[in-house]
Amino acid sequence: MVRKAQFDDNDFILAAIELISLGGPAAATMAAIAKCAGAPTGSIYHRFSSRSALLGSAWFHCIAAMTGDILPHLSLGHNDDAIIALLQWTEANPAKARLIMLYGENDFIDGEIPTDLHKKLNGINKKLGTGLSALLQKKNKALSAANIALANFAIFDGPIAAMKPYLRARKPSPPLKCHEAALACGRASLELLE
Repeated sequence: MVRKAQFDDNDFILAAIELISLGGPAAATMAAIAKCAGAPTGSIYHRFSSRSALLGSAWFHCIAAMTGDILPHLSLGHNDDAIIALLQWTEANPAKARLIMLYGENDFIDGEIPTDLHKKLNGINKKLGTGLSALLQKKNKALSAANIALANFAIFDGPIAAMKPYLRARKPSPPLKCHEAALACGRASLELLE
């Protein structure tokens, strides 16, 4: 008779996200993740081959959730709605937002990761690129490297910069000025499109 696993991937991913949200990537040791999940340390290794695999999975989990809220707006060419969706997602998911907005992918993945995770990460980055391209096409703008960089800044980098102080301070919601700054940054950046 096969025994049902007491813990699944998500238990460890969510524990890692919580620890990173509170103390940064260094706080997410395998022992700390296991303790946070209420599991024995060895059970993590039944699910993940390494710390990089687990933290890479946490990174993917957060990016995929954020992308799911923003992409529909990008594909319709609604930049303000995409930025508002990003702001709302951040407020609804502060731990996940802190993970992807205060750190970079390289802060989590410092070694080999499984091929399937590598493919998933490449796939989500491709989806984001496709979304930005759709936004540019809806605005009848060239799909040049400069325009894609500006669109990325308008939708992601600028608004994220406006939210970073709120995320670092762990405040319950960003002030209205943060929303206004994010939208103004996005609009101003898109006006520079060629």
